[in-house]
Amino acid sequence: MIWTVLFVSVLVASAFGKEPEQVPFFQGHVFENSALGSRVNGLSIPLNRLKSQVLCGGATARGDLAPAPHFKLLGDGSDKFRVVAHHQRGHVLLKTSVVLDREERAEYLLGLGLCCGRMSPGSAPEGDSSAVAQVAVVQVEVLDTNDHEPTFVDADVKVSLDDATALRTVVYTVTARDRDSGSNAEIKYFAVPKNGSFYVVPKTGDVLLVDSILGLASPVTFKVFARDHGWPPRTSRSVTVEMTPRQWPAYPPSHCPPGKGAASRVAPRRSRSVLESDDPVLIHVSEDAGIGSVVINLNPVRFQSPAFELVDSDPESSPVSVSRESGDIVISRKLDRETNPLVEITVKVQDKRGA
Repeated sequence: MIWTVLFVSVLVASAFGKEPEQVPFFQGHVFENSALGSRVNGLSIPLNRLKSQVLCGGATARGDLAPAPHFKLLGDGSDKFRVVAHHQRGHVLLKTSVVLDREERAEYLLGLGLCCGRMSPGSAPEGDSSAVAQVAVVQVEVLDTNDHEPTFVDADVKVSLDDATALRTVVYTVTARDRDSGSNAEIKYFAVPKNGSFYVVPKTGDVLLVDSILGLASPVTFKVFARDHGWPPRTSRSVTVEMTPRQWPAYPPSHCPPGKGAASRVAPRRSRSVLESDDPVLIHVSEDAGIGSVVINLNPVRFQSPAFELVDSDPESSPVSVSRESGDIVISRKLDRETNPLVEITVKVQDKRGA
């Protein structure tokens, strides 16, 4: 009984279950903002692949040749294109009916329908103008042009910054967006005018502190621009960044030198050099600062060829070190506020020339 059922099923499948023939697939592309009537590039559909004569018939009942079949597009977005059939040349093309925008839609997947009615120029088709069959699938990709400039997410920025902030710290990050795609949306940042205190990383928009602002009284102001990598490149409007150094007391109240009053304890630093005063200097550093981070630079000093040396400190246990040549105070060990909230160091500066 089982074999009989299987045999009957095979017969039915052979007689009635013939799989429909797969329609051919074609693809092309067109640049966004192309003029109305622009051809879809890379797309040329041979008429002999569409089997229009088989589906519509080659002759009428009276023996006359049947009218040449025509085609229409099917699917969402089919009104954005029109079909151009060159029967003498033997191929079908697509042209745009509107100006396309990639940011609105980047791809169209359409069906090419075959109509067997007669199509007169400038008039409706005679007979049945509905599609007899879908004879092809067409994919059209809308390529990007650099038609948008980058725009910043934020407005102008004002940042109050501790003047003892460690060098190479990211103090702010500017972010821009570009509605284009590919290289047209790749952005680099730059600052105008260039200044010696802050540097804007071109790829990320990170604003780094690269020079000491210790004791600097006036704000540092600059403009940041974003420029894409398209052609021609487009540049954003600027965002203004104002960095205002925030000055702390020259030493903490608990370390006030003898004879100093309360007024002197809150006196702000006025010199950019930490070495022009005999008073201790308090520098605030986050315990999350990584090993190798530059806390501060001790230049400028009155020597033309200074040499820096860390004294009164065990190099094996001190969490910071000083560069002999540059004067950079660098974190050399992991910081822990709970274990050691305050680190006191003394730096000796000598003139290498012996003057």
